[in-house]
Amino acid sequence: MSVGSISTLGVGSGLELQSILEDLRGIDEKQRVDPLKKNIDRYEAQLEAFTVVQNKLLDMRSHVRDLGLETTYLTSTASSSNESVATATVSAGVAEQSLPLEVERLASRSTWLANGVESRDTVIAVENTDPDEPNLFNYKVGDGEWVSLEVPAGTTLAGFAQLINNASDNGGITASIIDSGHPDNPYQLILRANETGSNNFIRIDPENVPNNIPGMTRQEGDDFTLLNASFVMDGISYQRQGNTVNNVIDGLTFELQQTGTTTLSVSQDTSNVRELVVDLVEAYNEVVQEIGGKSRFDEETGQPGVLARTTVAGLRHELQNLMTATYQGDESGSIRNMFDLGLEFQRDGTIVLNEAMLDEALAANPEAVRDFMLGDFEREAPGFADRLQDRLGSIASYGGQISTERNTAEDRIRDLETRIESELERLDRRYSVLTRQFVQLDSYMNRMTQMSDYLTSQFESLSGLTPGQKK
Repeated sequence: MSVGSISTLGVGSGLELQSILEDLRGIDEKQRVDPLKKNIDRYEAQLEAFTVVQNKLLDMRSHVRDLGLETTYLTSTASSSNESVATATVSAGVAEQSLPLEVERLASRSTWLANGVESRDTVIAVENTDPDEPNLFNYKVGDGEWVSLEVPAGTTLAGFAQLINNASDNGGITASIIDSGHPDNPYQLILRANETGSNNFIRIDPENVPNNIPGMTRQEGDDFTLLNASFVMDGISYQRQGNTVNNVIDGLTFELQQTGTTTLSVSQDTSNVRELVVDLVEAYNEVVQEIGGKSRFDEETGQPGVLARTTVAGLRHELQNLMTATYQGDESGSIRNMFDLGLEFQRDGTIVLNEAMLDEALAANPEAVRDFMLGDFEREAPGFADRLQDRLGSIASYGGQISTERNTAEDRIRDLETRIESELERLDRRYSVLTRQFVQLDSYMNRMTQMSDYLTSQFESLSGLTPGQKK
């Protein structure tokens, strides 16, 4: 029986027995249950803090993991001393080199130009004397198939261009009309190959041309090779079908812009390494500040931080030792620890990175930075990145240090919840007994009240008799 199950408790006695029971129950819960609930709140705050620290450690690990990858140090960049002549891009792993380049000729498209006519509406195909001999226009692009278009009588210059462009088997050319501005017959039909190079030169069958179109002249002449790009790289002559060249140096692509000379340079790109080091330092600072803030004594509440009595509180010192340790991966000895890359510790345990010093190290000896991070397998010299990544994994990954702390906190929460349940059951039993006792008390007090009322009435009746009267 729980408190409050008898709503009329106290009616018989006139005492506030129900209120007294509830107050007593509230005092017992405050003394026995509330401290357990406060402990649960603290462990739940710990769980939240563990999650935040764990996520920050995993973020830190992601940066150091990339610093431990060989491919991180294979990134290259390409530049041109004269980008108006040629521009260049490069893929990862291309060796550092400098390549002189002379562009002799850009690749161009094959073109044919017809003589001018008076207007776009000039008819260029008339009826043949033999109706069985239709007007045809035959052409081919490179080594492709011959295209044969029937040109109806009455077709204008504009209609002829449209006929070519709309052909389902167009072959790869575009017809257009230009206005040369000449006072006589300014409108000319021009045919252009859609792609550059000698493989796309246009051939026209002179025996099958609309019978009223003026003569057509190939603009590039008879030397088809003049359609190809021509350049000299590092003393060797090349020709290519187009102006984008990606098959001279593996991994290097350059775009020819105009004739002239330039030098294409390939160098190691350390910008990604620099960014990873900067990000690692920022992630480290976030971790130590989070742990420090949740571990120190709170003067306002008079309580230690939620992480103060956990092993996580000691991670700040361990991480600091990892960040400052000396490694022998760089055999030259140029880079032995993070201090050689500009690391500077502050009094609060955070790091300031001298980025100018980092840039200098990357520019002067990028191989030493790589060896420091990766280590030397042959000499069995571990690298900074591998060691730090392994330790961060053992701390933050599933089954690691933080997971163990989380499991402990969750176990304690379950134990406290069990204790609260037991305390409430005990209080229920106690106050069930008290309720019954209060019911009995209420009943007893009710009888006593009734007896008191009876006696009072009798006394009042007796006191009302006059002297000498018999009752």
